[in-house]
Amino acid sequence: MSESDISPSKVSFTPESVSALVSLLTMSTVFDVSVGKSYAINQLETRPDLDLPTKLQLCYRFKILPWLTPAFRELVSLPIKGLGPMGIAKIPTYILHALIQVKHQISTHRLTLAAVVPPTMAGMCHTPLTCADGWETGWTTGPAEMLRHPDIFYSSWDILAQLESVEIPQVCSDCRESSVINVKETGCLLMEDGFVEDKFEELRACTFETTVESARDFFDHGLIIPITNDVIRKIPATFR
Repeated sequence: MSESDISPSKVSFTPESVSALVSLLTMSTVFDVSVGKSYAINQLETRPDLDLPTKLQLCYRFKILPWLTPAFRELVSLPIKGLGPMGIAKIPTYILHALIQVKHQISTHRLTLAAVVPPTMAGMCHTPLTCADGWETGWTTGPAEMLRHPDIFYSSWDILAQLESVEIPQVCSDCRESSVINVKETGCLLMEDGFVEDKFEELRACTFETTVESARDFFDHGLIIPITNDVIRKIPATFR
């Protein structure tokens, strides 16, 4: 059999369960088996059934830094209570603290934006007072409702897109265009991205102290399942 016949691209491997891959990752870390660790990380990254709290837990324990930003950003858009007690318990304390801080910061900012209507910027308009009243009504029944929606998290980009695309009754096209441009230029709707980025910088500055002992904590909590020779044989040649 030639080398080309056994190339990884021509071999089909059955995906392992998340539990098996986490066990493989843990044991590979404990025994310093880099090929097993690389294989487990690559497989876990593609698993849709790997929940966000577990992903952050693994990110912290095993220094999987590329997972931090997307997982944290996705959690920001979700209600914390939806994670449940077990999910919250999995998130490393300092990451959970950063998550609560930034969500509170965003919530306060959104409530302020919902209550304080951005000023109307008059264009070539003969009815500026009418346009101002229409703009205030349009804001309170549109973006303001999206900003304080109890069940759906609309991103700042979603709200800005809505503001740009929807016609606002009683507001002429010039006033509407000038007012939307003013909202974009002030950056009031996009400040949330800055809040999250600031937290990313704080989290990246923290030292991820992953040691053999931290990996062995998984043994203490019964999070390791047996890794059989069958699992080991399924590691593609690429990672050996």
